[in-house]
Amino acid sequence: MKWVPWLGAVLLVAGLGAGVLSGVALSRASETRERIDSSLQRASELISEAETVKETDPAKYEELLAEARRSTNFAELDQQEYFTQSDGGWYLAGGAGAGVIGGTVLLAVYRFRIVPRQRMAQWQAPQQPGMWPPAV
Repeated sequence: MKWVPWLGAVLLVAGLGAGVLSGVALSRASETRERIDSSLQRASELISEAETVKETDPAKYEELLAEARRSTNFAELDQQEYFTQSDGGWYLAGGAGAGVIGGTVLLAVYRFRIVPRQRMAQWQAPQQPGMWPPAV
C-alpha cells in the first residue's frame, strides 16, 4: 500500500498539468473566436460596400463580393478550429478536475484511514487487574 500516496501525488500533478493545458486551449479558442468575428465583420463591410457600387461599377461589385466570400470561407475554417479548441479545452478541464479530485481523495484516504490503523495495531491496551490474559 506504499504506492497509494505516490499514485495520489501523480494524479494530483497530472491534474494540475491538464488544468494548465486546458487554460491554454481555451485561451487559443478565445483568440480564434475574435478572428472569426473580425472576418465576419470584414465580410459584412465588403458586402455593404459592394451594394453601394453595384449600379455604378459592376466589375468592382464582383471583386468585392469575391473578397467577401473569401472572408466568410476563412470564418468557416476558423469556426471548425474554434470548436476543436473549445471542445479539447473543456475535455482537458474535466480530466484536470478528475485528476485533482482523485489525487486528493487518494492522499486523504491514505493519510486519515491507513496510517491511524497502523498506529493502532502498534498500540497495546493497558492490562486491567482481574481480566483474562491476552490471547496470543
